[in-house]
Amino acid sequence: MSRHRQDAADSPAADPPADGERFTLAGAVAGLASAALGIAGGFMEVLLTGPWPTASDTGYAAFLLANRTPVLAQSMLFVFSSAALIWFLGYVCSLLHLREGEPGTLAGIAFAAGVLGAGLNILGQAAQITLTLPSQAAVAPGVAAAVADLCLVTLALANLPAGVMFTAIAVVALRRQAFPAPLGWVAALAAAASFVSTLSVIPDAGPLSPTGWLTTVLRLVPLVWYVPAALFMLRRR
Repeated sequence: MSRHRQDAADSPAADPPADGERFTLAGAVAGLASAALGIAGGFMEVLLTGPWPTASDTGYAAFLLANRTPVLAQSMLFVFSSAALIWFLGYVCSLLHLREGEPGTLAGIAFAAGVLGAGLNILGQAAQITLTLPSQAAVAPGVAAAVADLCLVTLALANLPAGVMFTAIAVVALRRQAFPAPLGWVAALAAAASFVSTLSVIPDAGPLSPTGWLTTVLRLVPLVWYVPAALFMLRRR
């Protein structure tokens, strides 16, 4: 055996299976952590003093200041949920690429769209956190309403790249068996839910408004894919 081949055999890259399994485990756990953090953020709603007012309500800024602790906790949970999601998506897209083959176009689309969606979610939380700062007590109601609307619009638009991501996942899952067929169809459902959620920027009121019950339900649909997908990745290690 030549020295070059001997060095390659002795290098750390020569035995990736154990490391690969550990990293895949970390990716799957990140997916479950993302879901758990998101659910915990949603449960922060029960600590609020009342229902969320509309962004045009003159008491919106006062509501956020009065509920600063649970709102901040909710936003930070959502932010860390998005960070864990990015880590999880890296491994999801690695699996997609493996099944899709070169050049891995759909896997690349899924990862880029997923990261964009997570980034927009973090940006939306930044606007909400801004409104909870003590300095906002002196801000004019119209300015507070504009920042609140920016938060809602940003979170709504984050669903658009999420829909693109789930579409790419569904195609590779159903055509290349990257995931079991039921998960492929759930991804397709999550894609449809995400695209419809994007339309919540249009109605001022009603079930599909930014704070409407239908919009809330649609935003929960991706969890129905994230959790089983993470468990599937754990089982196939």
